Amino acid sequence: MRQRDIRTNTISAVRHALLERPEPWIVGFSGGKDSSCVVKLIFQALLAAKRRESNVTVLYCDTGVEIPLVRSFVWQTLTGLAIEAKKAGIPLKCDVATPRPRDRFFFKVIGRGYVPPTNKFRWCTESAERDRTIARHQTDQSLYSRQEGSAQTLIYTPILNYSLQDVWDVLTSDSPPRCIDSIRLLTLYRHANGECPIIRNSTATPCAGSRFGCWTCTVVRRDRAMEGLILSGHDGLQPLLDFRNWLSRVRNDHRMRWSTRRNGNIGPGPFSVAARRTILSRLLAAQRAVGFQLIGADEIKAIKDEWANDIAVERK
Repeated sequence: MRQRDIRTNTISAVRHALLERPEPWIVGFSGGKDSSCVVKLIFQALLAAKRRESNVTVLYCDTGVEIPLVRSFVWQTLTGLAIEAKKAGIPLKCDVATPRPRDRFFFKVIGRGYVPPTNKFRWCTESAERDRTIARHQTDQSLYSRQEGSAQTLIYTPILNYSLQDVWDVLTSDSPPRCIDSIRLLTLYRHANGECPIIRNSTATPCAGSRFGCWTCTVVRRDRAMEGLILSGHDGLQPLLDFRNWLSRVRNDHRMRWSTRRNGNIGPGPFSVAARRTILSRLLAAQRAVGFQLIGADEIKAIKDEWANDIAVERK
């Protein structure tokens, strides 16, 4: 009963929030369980709203290095979501944001020579700061917080106080949108960590501890999500895991790096241009092995243009 009540109360709260703030809403969607839960709740709140003045955009940020299975799930979900929203007559649309070539992961590593991130030098994202950020920017309205760097922008977090069981109860409920395939999502999580993300009784600890990040992630010592997916039968992902593991090893090989940093200080600097050529060659080999695009022509061109600048630096 609690699960039904919390879901109903959340839908009601979201519906009122949409009515109170008719300005455009942007819902971040990654394809993971939490963002899928939020999208499902907002979709149902829009269906329940008598006035539909708010325009809601479900936004996916395509970094280009998402785990392919998750990326495929996301794109299919977004396509289905747009169709269902149109049929239901609710003001919800989907959009995808992609970084410029010079802002992408492979340009940073292969073009500029950035050493892949570690848990002590994480230049990509910092999820460990999430709870502190929420607390720091919390407003007097418990489900709202301020956008860092833009105090006028509010962030609404309807499932902030949800338990893991609450999230999965929403996802597995027989309610729209149908395009959010909870069985497929359950399977992805089960394969990623070897367990089924379901609480079997009131005292059991839920599983589904895995997080789907970038397949290139070198912050963790082992990418257990990728390993789990491969062991579960997705062996086509092996070339990606091999590349990721190799990249994690060579970042500490001083022979592949400048002996000075870009600021002129003595110490291991960025990858040399020769090392960057090797990394690109390995990446293209992995791309051929898996049979789908890992890096585009526009990014490769930007990378080679950047090499020209650093070749001149190396010759000095």
